[in-house]
Amino acid sequence: MKVLIASANPWSFALAVERQMAREHASDTVDLLDLWSICSRYSPHWSRRDRVIERLNRKIARFMRPVISGREITGDVAPDHAAVPPVPQELTQLRQYRVDDVPVGLAILSSVFELTTVHGARTPAEYGGAFEDAWHSAHLSLQIGQAVAQLGYDRIYVFGGRHCYSRPFVDAAVEASEVLRYEQGGTGTAYVITARSLYEPANLARIIDFYPVDERAGAEFFEERMSRTGSWDAHFFTASQTPGRIPEQLRGRPLVTFFSSSVDELYAIRDEIRFGAFASQNEAALALARICRNEGKAFAIRFHPHLKYKHPSWRHEWDFATLETLGAVLVMPDDPTDTYALVRASESVASCGSTISFECSYLGVPNAVIGEALSSAMSVSDTVADEQQLHEFVRSPSLPPDAARKALALGSFYKRGATPVIGLDVGEHPNLSRVDGRIVDPVRFAVQRARGWATRLGGRAPANRSGIVEGRVTLPSGARYRAR
Repeated sequence: MKVLIASANPWSFALAVERQMAREHASDTVDLLDLWSICSRYSPHWSRRDRVIERLNRKIARFMRPVISGREITGDVAPDHAAVPPVPQELTQLRQYRVDDVPVGLAILSSVFELTTVHGARTPAEYGGAFEDAWHSAHLSLQIGQAVAQLGYDRIYVFGGRHCYSRPFVDAAVEASEVLRYEQGGTGTAYVITARSLYEPANLARIIDFYPVDERAGAEFFEERMSRTGSWDAHFFTASQTPGRIPEQLRGRPLVTFFSSSVDELYAIRDEIRFGAFASQNEAALALARICRNEGKAFAIRFHPHLKYKHPSWRHEWDFATLETLGAVLVMPDDPTDTYALVRASESVASCGSTISFECSYLGVPNAVIGEALSSAMSVSDTVADEQQLHEFVRSPSLPPDAARKALALGSFYKRGATPVIGLDVGEHPNLSRVDGRIVDPVRFAVQRARGWATRLGGRAPANRSGIVEGRVTLPSGARYRAR
């Protein structure tokens, strides 16, 4: 078998997985493509400072070249930067933008939505410098994928496959080769791998179903989230909420609650954003508000707490005034209302893909997903597609058979992980990671240790200006991506 490892991300996790793949193909010919150096580093995921640090760290040379049995092909497929078309002046057709039938526009949008959280931008300037970088990187990725497709590989491994630096490469290369995409699998030291998109609910449900369920670990996952003692994300979203608090006007009445999702996150993983027959979450919420008014039930909308950290353009989707006129109680992202108290007070819950669906089913609260989502793909939630089905669900809420037990599979996946990554030690901080006992990132390792010493000595640690932790963008509260 002729195998290519396309190293697109210098994150320690990615390097460890790729070394593992190379070793699993010890009897095959394994070539290496340093996709980072000729494409990924131009994307908005990394700053100039990060690019300099990665050059100094020499991760590909230190970790990948020694484990391949074939040759490095990076120089053979180097793209032509001059062939990248000019950045468009307006973006109304960007979702439909394709080059040689490859959806380059979707790859660009996936990255800029995630990094800037700007919803519905009409011009590149609204995304700052992120757009131009993503545009450039995506077109380079396409060129490289087209070149690789001519080289006759049986199998190609690449990280993720949805960003500007990887999706065009995947979509072009898959015409001639089997392309396997990998990502974190539940924990930071486990991975999942698939030939299909990792972000399709049905495919992710199939992947999770492949792994054995530890029901005790699954229950522990949900109990930690609801007690705010476990996973960082739940604590991050709910730490400022007042336990037991729900709006007074919702007490003592049959209650239906709608939990919104953060749409910029959906744009990052779906090619088309619809919610069943509804074009937006607002349309679905308006339908629910009318139904609840006619059925004499209280109706609340819990806007996702993460939205308080996002660009304010998320509000453009919503008609707050009409919702309130219909009797909806709007629980805004920074409201101290207790999410889990609201769930427990509800006779039914609707969402557009939020993880709250799993928590509802774990608690035995009837809930439905409007459209397609992981919880419905795992038979943890009911599915509704239009206003009539919503009405039927509100009148007679229910759960799929054995929904609470099925929800434990998600908790087990996040607590126990999927396939272990061999040789990866993440240490106390991602910047301190080691692969096969060797420090991955000597530059950031030294800086992180210095911060730790400063903190222990009672001093103030130096600020982390990079905004990057092992290839992942981290934005401080309320921050926007800033053009360089």
